Amino acid sequence: MIPFLFMVCAFLFFVLLFSAVLNTIYRKEIAVEFRFEQYFGKREETSSKTRKKARLLSSPLLQKYWEVGVQQVSKTFAKKNQKKLGILLHEAGYGSRSPVEFRLIQVLISITGGFLTFLLMPFSEGNSSFTLLLVFAVVFLCYRYPLFYLAKKKTKRIKVIDKEMSDFFDMVSLLLEAGVGLEGAISNVCSRKPGPLADEFKQALDEMRRGKSRREAFYSLKKRVPSERFQGVMMSIIQADHLGIGMAKVIKNLTNRIREQRREAARELAMKAPVKMLIPMILFIFPPLFIVIIGPMVVKIIVDGLG
Repeated sequence: MIPFLFMVCAFLFFVLLFSAVLNTIYRKEIAVEFRFEQYFGKREETSSKTRKKARLLSSPLLQKYWEVGVQQVSKTFAKKNQKKLGILLHEAGYGSRSPVEFRLIQVLISITGGFLTFLLMPFSEGNSSFTLLLVFAVVFLCYRYPLFYLAKKKTKRIKVIDKEMSDFFDMVSLLLEAGVGLEGAISNVCSRKPGPLADEFKQALDEMRRGKSRREAFYSLKKRVPSERFQGVMMSIIQADHLGIGMAKVIKNLTNRIREQRREAARELAMKAPVKMLIPMILFIFPPLFIVIIGPMVVKIIVDGLG
């Protein structure tokens, strides 16, 4: 009877956790849909996927408990750490997520992992210390895994930005040569070429519309993207804008430099490939070859002798 109750509690806990995570991710879409239905009536063309999300996450009880959890985490979450986590979320492409909500998700995942480990591991007097140690280890790993995931997403996003830079600035350069202004050219390219680089430039354009100067918006953009190549390019653009140099010529030269840097990076990776292949060859390729070539001779010597 007790294991059955544990399984029921675990199932309910998973349902609540899943609902809370979905509520955090799709909160804005649900709020917009609710307001649209409230003022204009139910929209008939709403997709079935959106309706399922709204039905799943419209429970006021789940929202209430989620808000209570966010408030409790916010009380113990230092502002300095919130800022660091917010920067990491933005660099990983999750800038719309709150650091407090992400920390609450970390806590829920770690508690769930520890609880399931405690249920699945046999708890007896002989292995009680091992079970508790394993539970604490799983709690720690589940708590740290979201941060590891953000770091991997950050690295992947930087690679995508570095890859998109040449084509992005090439299109901007063509529009500038055609007589379009810098803001208009960037806006046009962002609408035609979506991606993380376009999202960052859209945010910079929004800052310009709110009153920031071009130099300030580009400097904020340079600080937001942790890519050395992108930061070098933006620094050149900021200096050219400050000195009044023709932006079309500057961006064209920067595009050529970006492509040359990519070629140099490809050559560097090609030069590193033989060194990286050496260890797998020694560990996994040479031993089977030696066994196939020398093995029959060793067997013949053992069976027949040297004579």
